[in-house]
Amino acid sequence: MNINRIFLFLLLGCLLVVFVPKAKAQVHEFGLFGGAAHYYGDLNTQTSVKFARPAAGVFYRYNIRYRGAWRTSVNWGTITFDDAKTNMAWNKQRNLSFRSQIFDVTSLIEFNFFKYDKESTKKKHHFTPYLATGLTLFFFNPQANYQGKWYYLQPLGTEGQNDASYSGVKKYRLFNFAIPIVGGFKFSFARNWNVAIEVGVRKTFTDYLDDVSGKYPSYASLPGGSTGLAAALSDRSGEVGEKIGKPGYQRGQSPKMDDYVFGGITISYTIMKMRCPTPNGSYR
Repeated sequence: MNINRIFLFLLLGCLLVVFVPKAKAQVHEFGLFGGAAHYYGDLNTQTSVKFARPAAGVFYRYNIRYRGAWRTSVNWGTITFDDAKTNMAWNKQRNLSFRSQIFDVTSLIEFNFFKYDKESTKKKHHFTPYLATGLTLFFFNPQANYQGKWYYLQPLGTEGQNDASYSGVKKYRLFNFAIPIVGGFKFSFARNWNVAIEVGVRKTFTDYLDDVSGKYPSYASLPGGSTGLAAALSDRSGEVGEKIGKPGYQRGQSPKMDDYVFGGITISYTIMKMRCPTPNGSYR
């Protein structure tokens, strides 16, 4: 194929782009996220990150000119913590632990601090720090390992949720909302490609990511009473020493709702408008 045919082929492609309905340049962006998930709550009150676990996600970003964007993402991660592996004496004595899968759908409005224009000839427009916030809907389902087997904790009502008329504690929902607060730094390393480092905190509206919030319940409000599985997983202090789980005694430590965090790297592809060749060999 000679140069004229190549030029004609490209020109026809550009005409097709012009006359077929299309998105504007730099508007639509698709990407992947990979990194780690972590949690802060009644077990992790000192912002330890020693129990970070893998996280991943996919997202779509609709760029609004050069300073803003709307992004929707679907994310997954594992959060976990273990009192026995902390340096706090009271936590070690309490001896609670959990793990949970987190699935979330997050919608964000992003603000770029600098003008972000991938087609600009100025390198200073190829990178920017950014902040974002919006709304998250997420699913969680805490488990605990007991005698070598994993058990879901919410159905057991470890703080008396299965007998709310007696304990005054209602069963928590496994679907909930959160306010995401995301910060990062992104840059363009090729015409269509972007990479970013970001951390996003989800400020949730539940205190039960870890199945721990209030006080130790009476055995009368637990399925199986004092000898049931719920009692065994409600107060695990007896496994390491003297039992501390007297009814009405504090079980949770944090007065705030629980949070979880996704942090890592994103890589994305921006659908760019095709540049058409001119007869003199340049592009416009």
